[in-house]
Amino acid sequence: MTQSIEDHAATAADAHFDLAHTVAEDEIDAQQHVHNLRYLQWTLWAAGRHTESIGWDAKAALARGLGWVVREHSIQYRGAALAGDEIIVRTWVHDLQRFASRRKYVIFRPADRTVLAKVETRWVFVDLNQHKALPIPEEAKEHLVVCPTPPPLPWESARS
Repeated sequence: MTQSIEDHAATAADAHFDLAHTVAEDEIDAQQHVHNLRYLQWTLWAAGRHTESIGWDAKAALARGLGWVVREHSIQYRGAALAGDEIIVRTWVHDLQRFASRRKYVIFRPADRTVLAKVETRWVFVDLNQHKALPIPEEAKEHLVVCPTPPPLPWESARS
Protein backbone atom coordinates (compact mmCIF):
# COMPACT_ATOMS: atom_id res chain seq x y z
CA MET A 1 0.00 0.00 0.00
CA THR A 2 1.32 3.44 -0.90
CA GLN A 3 1.55 5.91 1.94
CA SER A 4 0.15 9.36 1.18
CA ILE A 5 2.04 12.49 2.14
CA GLU A 6 -0.62 13.26 4.76
CA ASP A 7 -0.03 9.90 6.48
CA HIS A 8 3.70 10.41 6.85
CA ALA A 9 5.41 12.25 9.69
CA ALA A 10 8.87 13.52 8.80
CA THR A 11 11.66 12.18 10.98
CA ALA A 12 15.39 12.71 11.32
CA ALA A 13 15.84 9.51 9.31
CA ASP A 14 14.25 11.35 6.39
CA ALA A 15 16.96 14.04 6.48
CA HIS A 16 18.99 12.15 3.92
CA PHE A 17 18.42 9.28 1.55
CA ASP A 18 20.87 6.72 0.17
CA LEU A 19 20.37 5.18 -3.25
CA ALA A 20 22.54 2.09 -3.81
CA HIS A 21 23.59 1.39 -7.40
CA THR A 22 25.87 -1.05 -9.19
CA VAL A 23 27.58 0.54 -12.17
CA ALA A 24 26.53 -1.30 -15.34
CA GLU A 25 28.67 -1.89 -18.44
CA ASP A 26 26.39 0.34 -20.53
CA GLU A 27 27.22 3.29 -18.25
CA ILE A 28 30.87 3.21 -19.30
CA ASP A 29 32.13 5.65 -21.95
CA ALA A 30 34.97 5.50 -24.47
CA GLN A 31 37.43 6.53 -21.74
CA GLN A 32 36.53 3.37 -19.79
CA HIS A 33 34.85 5.09 -16.85
CA VAL A 34 31.30 6.21 -16.12
CA HIS A 35 30.03 8.84 -18.53
CA ASN A 36 29.51 12.19 -16.80
CA LEU A 37 25.80 12.32 -17.64
CA ARG A 38 25.22 9.13 -15.65
CA TYR A 39 26.18 10.92 -12.43
CA LEU A 40 23.45 13.42 -13.17
CA GLN A 41 20.96 10.63 -13.89
CA TRP A 42 21.79 8.97 -10.57
CA THR A 43 21.09 12.21 -8.68
CA LEU A 44 17.70 12.53 -10.37
CA TRP A 45 16.87 8.94 -9.38
CA ALA A 46 17.95 9.59 -5.80
CA ALA A 47 15.90 12.80 -5.53
CA GLY A 48 12.81 11.05 -6.86
CA ARG A 49 13.21 8.09 -4.53
CA HIS A 50 13.83 10.34 -1.54
CA THR A 51 10.69 12.40 -2.06
CA GLU A 52 8.74 9.21 -2.78
CA SER A 53 10.04 7.66 0.47
CA ILE A 54 8.57 10.51 2.51
CA GLY A 55 5.21 10.23 0.79
CA TRP A 56 5.32 12.73 -2.08
CA ASP A 57 3.16 11.38 -4.89
CA ALA A 58 4.76 12.77 -8.06
CA LYS A 59 2.19 11.07 -10.31
CA ALA A 60 -0.72 12.66 -8.45
CA ALA A 61 0.98 16.06 -8.59
CA LEU A 62 1.65 15.61 -12.31
CA ALA A 63 -2.02 14.76 -12.87
CA ARG A 64 -2.83 18.13 -11.26
CA GLY A 65 -0.28 19.83 -13.55
CA LEU A 66 2.25 20.43 -10.78
CA GLY A 67 5.82 19.32 -10.33
CA TRP A 68 9.46 20.02 -9.59
CA VAL A 69 11.76 21.12 -12.41
CA VAL A 70 15.50 21.64 -12.39
CA ARG A 71 16.65 25.24 -12.59
CA GLU A 72 20.37 24.57 -12.14
CA HIS A 73 22.89 21.74 -11.63
CA SER A 74 26.44 21.98 -10.35
CA ILE A 75 28.69 18.90 -10.41
CA GLN A 76 32.21 18.57 -9.07
CA TYR A 77 33.80 15.33 -10.25
CA ARG A 78 36.38 13.96 -7.82
CA GLY A 79 36.93 10.35 -8.88
CA ALA A 80 35.99 7.86 -11.57
CA ALA A 81 33.44 5.08 -11.19
CA LEU A 82 34.04 1.87 -13.12
CA ALA A 83 31.85 -1.02 -14.27
CA GLY A 84 30.85 -3.23 -11.37
CA ASP A 85 31.45 -0.59 -8.69
CA GLU A 86 28.94 -0.53 -5.87
CA ILE A 87 28.18 3.12 -5.25
CA ILE A 88 25.88 5.16 -3.02
CA VAL A 89 24.15 8.38 -4.03
CA ARG A 90 23.37 10.24 -0.81
CA THR A 91 20.97 13.18 -1.07
CA TRP A 92 19.40 15.69 1.29
CA VAL A 93 17.44 18.95 1.11
CA HIS A 94 19.87 21.74 1.91
CA ASP A 95 17.31 24.57 2.04
CA LEU A 96 13.75 25.53 1.21
CA GLN A 97 12.83 28.94 -0.16
CA ARG A 98 9.48 30.28 -1.32
CA PHE A 99 9.61 28.89 -4.88
CA ALA A 100 12.74 26.74 -4.86
CA SER A 101 14.70 24.18 -2.94
CA ARG A 102 18.36 23.33 -3.06
CA ARG A 103 19.22 19.64 -2.85
CA LYS A 104 22.74 18.34 -2.38
CA TYR A 105 24.25 14.98 -3.17
CA VAL A 106 27.46 13.10 -2.58
CA ILE A 107 28.22 10.07 -4.74
CA PHE A 108 30.68 7.70 -3.14
CA ARG A 109 32.17 4.23 -3.37
CA PRO A 110 32.16 2.70 0.12
CA ALA A 111 34.62 -0.11 -0.75
CA ASP A 112 37.56 2.31 -0.84
CA ARG A 113 35.93 5.32 0.82
CA THR A 114 36.18 7.40 -2.35
CA VAL A 115 33.95 10.41 -2.99
CA LEU A 116 33.27 10.33 -6.71
CA ALA A 117 31.25 13.53 -7.06
CA LYS A 118 29.55 16.32 -5.19
CA VAL A 119 26.40 17.67 -6.77
CA GLU A 120 23.95 20.46 -6.09
CA THR A 121 20.60 20.99 -7.80
CA ARG A 122 18.21 23.90 -7.49
CA TRP A 123 14.65 22.64 -7.95
CA VAL A 124 11.71 24.96 -8.61
CA PHE A 125 8.08 24.03 -7.99
CA VAL A 126 5.98 24.87 -11.06
CA ASP A 127 2.57 24.86 -12.64
CA LEU A 128 3.44 22.67 -15.62
CA ASN A 129 0.47 23.87 -17.68
CA GLN A 130 1.23 27.57 -17.33
CA HIS A 131 5.03 27.13 -17.09
CA LYS A 132 5.04 29.32 -14.01
CA ALA A 133 6.87 29.00 -10.71
CA LEU A 134 4.60 28.48 -7.72
CA PRO A 135 5.26 28.74 -4.00
CA ILE A 136 6.26 25.33 -2.62
CA PRO A 137 3.06 23.86 -1.14
CA GLU A 138 2.84 23.53 2.63
CA GLU A 139 2.15 19.78 2.25
CA ALA A 140 5.58 19.41 0.65
CA LYS A 141 7.35 21.67 3.15
CA GLU A 142 5.90 19.76 6.10
CA HIS A 143 7.52 16.51 5.03
CA LEU A 144 10.88 17.66 3.71
CA VAL A 145 13.53 17.74 6.41
CA VAL A 146 16.05 20.51 5.80
CA CYS A 147 19.60 19.41 6.49
CA PRO A 148 21.88 22.46 6.13
CA THR A 149 24.96 20.48 7.18
CA PRO A 150 26.00 17.48 5.07
CA PRO A 151 25.30 14.17 6.83
CA PRO A 152 28.49 12.27 7.66
CA LEU A 153 29.65 9.56 5.31
CA PRO A 154 29.51 6.02 6.69
CA TRP A 155 33.22 6.02 7.58
CA GLU A 156 33.11 9.41 9.31
CA SER A 157 32.12 9.88 12.91
CA ALA A 158 28.80 11.60 13.47
CA ARG A 159 29.12 15.37 13.62
CA SER A 160 27.88 17.04 16.74
